[in-house]
Amino acid sequence: MFRRTAGVVAGSLALVVGLSGCSLLEAGGGEPPLSGLAACALGHTWQMDVADMAGKLKTDLDAEGVGGDVTLDGTQQLDWNEKGHVVITSDLTMTVVVTVTPDFVVTVTKKQAGTVTGAAYISGEVAIPRDWDESELAIETTAESGGAAMENGSPWPMPRLGIDDSVGLELTCDGDRLTIHPRGERTTQVWTKSS
Repeated sequence: MFRRTAGVVAGSLALVVGLSGCSLLEAGGGEPPLSGLAACALGHTWQMDVADMAGKLKTDLDAEGVGGDVTLDGTQQLDWNEKGHVVITSDLTMTVVVTVTPDFVVTVTKKQAGTVTGAAYISGEVAIPRDWDESELAIETTAESGGAAMENGSPWPMPRLGIDDSVGLELTCDGDRLTIHPRGERTTQVWTKSS
């Protein structure tokens, strides 16, 4: 599940392909008005619900037997225009603190900053990312115990803070609330409309 490494909620933040290459354009070349889920989701800027995501990340790590305390600070913004083009801007820091014993506390920090671009064409209630470009996204993970860096890095995989472009994304949209659930994953991202 932790093969998703970058971004949330991010992010960060979870967007879609048209079946048979559908492109939101009719054969005649005109652009039909958006309807249904596409009308709700496209043409807006969305902010990831970071507090909600922090709780879900803790649940995921607990399920993997890691446990510990999880904090997620910063923002992840999703700009999704009416033509299906996507820009995800991340500035997130996830910190996981695990007390193995009273004398052995491990702190792992994952920082994610930058942009991801691509396209996501909605078909029905599913989206699949296309032409995803993460070259402008920087991810850094560090681990320490007792103030000293751990030589082998994080002792456990850290969750992804963004959208995995290899799976379909199940969407819901209702007014100012958008959810993105990558197929096969536990976590559903929650986004709030900001414009």
